[in-house]
Amino acid sequence: MPSVASLSGHFPTLRSCTKLSDGQALFDVRFYPYPTTDDEPIFAVTGSSHLFVCRPKLGTDPPFEVLRWFRLDGNEHSFNSLIWALDPVSGEPLICVAGEKPKQIQIFNVETGKHVRSLVGHGAAINDLAISPTSSSLLASASADYTIRLWNLEPAFKDQPCVAIFAGEGHRQHVLTAQFHSNGKWIVTAGLDTAIAIWAVPSNDALAQHHARKHGSHPAPLTVYYPHFHSTEVHANYIDTAVFYGDLILSRSAKHQSENPARTTTKVKIVPNEILLWKIDGFNSEDDPPTEPPIPTPGVWTRSSFPHDSRSRGLQRLMTFDMPNTSRFYLRFGLLHQPGVRPILAMGNEESRFLFWDLQKLEEGYDANEESEAKLKMPGVKAPRQRKKGKAAEAQQQVNESNLGRLGELRRGESVGGGAGSDLGSGRTPDPSLTTSASNVPPERKFDLGDSFMPLKPHHSVLACTTLSSKKHFAMAQIAWSPNGGRWMIGVGDGGMMCIFHRSVEREGGGARSP
Repeated sequence: MPSVASLSGHFPTLRSCTKLSDGQALFDVRFYPYPTTDDEPIFAVTGSSHLFVCRPKLGTDPPFEVLRWFRLDGNEHSFNSLIWALDPVSGEPLICVAGEKPKQIQIFNVETGKHVRSLVGHGAAINDLAISPTSSSLLASASADYTIRLWNLEPAFKDQPCVAIFAGEGHRQHVLTAQFHSNGKWIVTAGLDTAIAIWAVPSNDALAQHHARKHGSHPAPLTVYYPHFHSTEVHANYIDTAVFYGDLILSRSAKHQSENPARTTTKVKIVPNEILLWKIDGFNSEDDPPTEPPIPTPGVWTRSSFPHDSRSRGLQRLMTFDMPNTSRFYLRFGLLHQPGVRPILAMGNEESRFLFWDLQKLEEGYDANEESEAKLKMPGVKAPRQRKKGKAAEAQQQVNESNLGRLGELRRGESVGGGAGSDLGSGRTPDPSLTTSASNVPPERKFDLGDSFMPLKPHHSVLACTTLSSKKHFAMAQIAWSPNGGRWMIGVGDGGMMCIFHRSVEREGGGARSP
């Protein structure tokens, strides 16, 4: 199958779009985040009652091979989330999967192909799973029962693997996403209640001490009642994706029609869907959690225990990324954020199109809406439209050092934990483009980021359905980047579709390196 060339070497090339599973939607894909003996990436895909373990391969058609295929009873299983872990005794790779049913986390040993364990506790569907970047035995689950549970797979916790429950004054509806900070000390969660929260993860000592105190005949999980940050003002609708980007946060919300067509004769206005980059004032992931979390107060929609001006809400919106045609429930972006690698944000929409933003380019002060340097017209590639530059546009491209300076936190924290592109030691050569600082960019090319509400168009896009014999569009539910410098990117979604992208990795000092 012919590939689609990208406009820039930073972005991946589409290698294949194929049906991995007939008639069943695929909801989650994750790369194995730990070192392998041959340094080859492995990824897992799940959807409904299927669980696949695959290896990407160059020079083959299709460019992947299925290593293992778990086919379960479709009447009893409906999976939407997965995460990799390691057996704490043997070190063998484990896959944890969960979903609408059963209401437990199912754990499979990839080497033996056997089901080894079930984690029971949630009272409703499970919507997301995350593994701690500092412990391959500590995982979090977000549920429709309004809670987030923390599980420990170590033998010492066999009698009660659920070591903590984040509940109480947190979410009021289904929790859709949970992701760890790269240092493992914090979890960001969000859900149907339009709320986004930051919770402090109890220390290993605190969890062990609480577990040692039996409550009745069995240990009881430690209950965390209050998040250290909670807001319903970041997004106006449900939030199905939220990840740490250093100490900043990227989150995505889908917005539907702003008016009810059944109750109005006026033309219905469609509000654009957005991904936001924002920060919590005073939040430093390396600091100890504040001793007192904020208590809910009537009429206060944002509460924070981190130091901030009492006259402010304690948060700042930094950037807005335009994501048209993504109003559907449960569509998630993929963030490549690894040490020494140029950070890239990617997401697929409901019309088979993948959109890409070069976050390093934005930090340096380049306008995402300017026309591509290459100005190439290729099948499946649409260059961003150039805006007409009036006085307002010209003023917006003037240098604004203060706005560029506030994005300096983008370099704090070198990876994103829990499936958003974390890297646990692959020994890559750093991307030389990362050495360019905002101060080295020619002033005429700097972009004023002062208007944080202006939707930023993508730097690059690929229309995936042009590679298919059928022109039927499909939506991508999840995107994953490989841990070896993001050489591979996988998107999965409707109708069992899987799209495979590949990119070369730049050498230190220029040039490209094949895998």
